[in-house]
Amino acid sequence: MKRILCVLLAMLMILSAGCSADEEVIDNSAVLGSVNENSGTDRIEINPIESSSLPETESSETSSEETTSSESSESTPETSASSSDNSKPNTSSSSISTSSISSAAESSESVSEFSASSKSEPQNTEVSAPKGEIRAVWISYLEYQTVLQGKSQKQFTNNIRTMFSNIVSDGFNTVFVHVRSHSDAMYDSDIFPWSVYCTGTEGKNPGFDPLEIMVAEAHSAGLEIEAWINPYRVKGNTNTSKISSDSPAYGWLNTDKVAVIEGTGIFYNPADEDVIELVVSGVEEIVRNYDVDGIHFDDYFYPTTNESFDKSYYNEYKASGGNLKLAAWRRQNVNTLIKEVYSTVKAIDGTCRFGVSPAGNTEQNYNTLYCDVETWVTSKGYVDYICPQIYFGFNNKSRPYLDVLAEFSNMITNKNIDLIIGLAAYKAGAVDTYAGANGKNEWIENNDILSRQISTARNEDRYSGFALYRYDSLYNPSSDVKKAVSNERKNLDNIL
Repeated sequence: MKRILCVLLAMLMILSAGCSADEEVIDNSAVLGSVNENSGTDRIEINPIESSSLPETESSETSSEETTSSESSESTPETSASSSDNSKPNTSSSSISTSSISSAAESSESVSEFSASSKSEPQNTEVSAPKGEIRAVWISYLEYQTVLQGKSQKQFTNNIRTMFSNIVSDGFNTVFVHVRSHSDAMYDSDIFPWSVYCTGTEGKNPGFDPLEIMVAEAHSAGLEIEAWINPYRVKGNTNTSKISSDSPAYGWLNTDKVAVIEGTGIFYNPADEDVIELVVSGVEEIVRNYDVDGIHFDDYFYPTTNESFDKSYYNEYKASGGNLKLAAWRRQNVNTLIKEVYSTVKAIDGTCRFGVSPAGNTEQNYNTLYCDVETWVTSKGYVDYICPQIYFGFNNKSRPYLDVLAEFSNMITNKNIDLIIGLAAYKAGAVDTYAGANGKNEWIENNDILSRQISTARNEDRYSGFALYRYDSLYNPSSDVKKAVSNERKNLDNIL
């Protein structure tokens, strides 16, 4: 009888253990959301639209989504997974989910079961906002086409005052305003010509200083304001005739300092020392002359992986005894710029922040744009924060939001560097074309994605805030997504 009881007791213990394992699978699924199908592999799938930078579109400029996708298919000798030169992104990306689901992965059956239920999303539990949370909105040069271009000083002041009032009313506290989007200036500069988005003609003085007005109005409204710069982009198209004779790029046309890339645009060459000095001088001019709270770079770095782009510079480097491979050398060029900008900002104003908004795909950053984000967030003297553009839903097939969030959060080991997450307000109510079958309609079927993404991010150790791209997506949406955007804003209001 005792033997029978022992057998029955043992069977009950086995059944109990099995239930516990199942519960762990469910709990972890709630935390992790969908599993990257490439998790644990060396390759990260780059979706054409998701590998892009901020999705800016206009009739006279090439969409940055198209720009990046056209380059992401290129290959160089440095893109091999076996190359030690490219080991960083592969190592970090392949370890994202394994530590989080280790308790549920004690058997292959559990792992298989978890993968099969990969479309579950996190519980929308209430998470308190951290003290001093940055709640930012990007104001792009695209907004300037309606609120600034061709307007009088009074009209622009009223327009920007209304915009800032809307932002404050909804609980936001920071704006990233474009001040130099195409080697031009939204301010009175001794280095760059007046922006085409001031008057419709590059180099034409609008008769007032838009940045001076924006700084004054932002601080009056209780907002912090950061000056947003594209460091290398000259034009989003290849029409050199539209470059003002006052532009540094004009004098460098037909030299290696400026490159015209067919189908992409016109860019400064990141390998050139004069280019680095130009960008740094431009930052210095802003910080010295305007009371900005920060300098903000986005993800436009190397515009191509083509080896011929900076071949003459690389040959000089090799001839002088340099031994870095091309990709590592390119990353070093970008690192030099970032480090010099940081030191310049801090030398003028120690309270002024400097941050970068890299693309949400770490492999693309490292091997296509040649920006070494991991070095920036593990070392001193590069940035105060990063703001990765995590423009992915929870159900995105290859880059699910929670995996990407964890990837960037875990990358930061320097305790003095903060994580601000860049989120895609522009996707509300729209088809997410490259998100896969289960993620394609996620932004149509759900109107609380942004609020859930923020609530989830608040649990990350290095989290300090979020930024939404962009103003018009929130306040002037197209009629077909207007209701969805309204609902997203209502759900945001519940957590702000």
